[in-house]
Amino acid sequence: MNIIFNFFNNILGSIFNLTGDWGIAIILLTILVRIILFPFSIKQKSEMYNQQRISQKIQDIKTKYKNNEKKVKEETVKYEQELAKSTLGCLVTFIQLPVLFTLYNVVMKMPVQVGTIILPWVSSIKMHDSYYIIPIIYGLVSICPQLITNLDYFKVLKEVKLSKTNLIITSIFSILITIKAPIALGLYFITTSLFTLFEEIGYRFYIKKFNVLSSNS
Repeated sequence: MNIIFNFFNNILGSIFNLTGDWGIAIILLTILVRIILFPFSIKQKSEMYNQQRISQKIQDIKTKYKNNEKKVKEETVKYEQELAKSTLGCLVTFIQLPVLFTLYNVVMKMPVQVGTIILPWVSSIKMHDSYYIIPIIYGLVSICPQLITNLDYFKVLKEVKLSKTNLIITSIFSILITIKAPIALGLYFITTSLFTLFEEIGYRFYIKKFNVLSSNS
């Protein structure tokens, strides 16, 4: 962990030397981390998309042969084997945990109380936001990747209808974990969520284009 701490501490310090602002440095560091994790994230999205596609095929088979259980088993066995091959799961989330803990330590060990030009109402990014603006922003931004899956333009499969309860729970949870957290971590969470949003939009554009090309070929 010390190696990771020193690595990110040095990178954060180098970015600060270029920008002169710790808030901007944290945002750029977060973007850098997500760019490094980008191949893993895309691979994870591809597996999730493949799982949804296979699950949809299995459901279609069950509907088509609903009165023939033997035929259903024959037709679905190969798809069920494919589903069992998925290995990535929440890999990207788990990879980010050491980064999150390291960033927290880096921030808390800063020798001075510093603000940032992008949050003029903040006196120190080591403290929580007493105006609760950061938690509210994160609460709203965190649900955006889920919201676009319910927009017809971005749908790539017959996806499960978005649950309002899940949105509310996600938003409340996001607010709770940032309401007393250092503002620096709030910046990390917000930047990560925005990166995830644009990544999701880009991936769905790619899948839609791929599906169109496949259907025309």
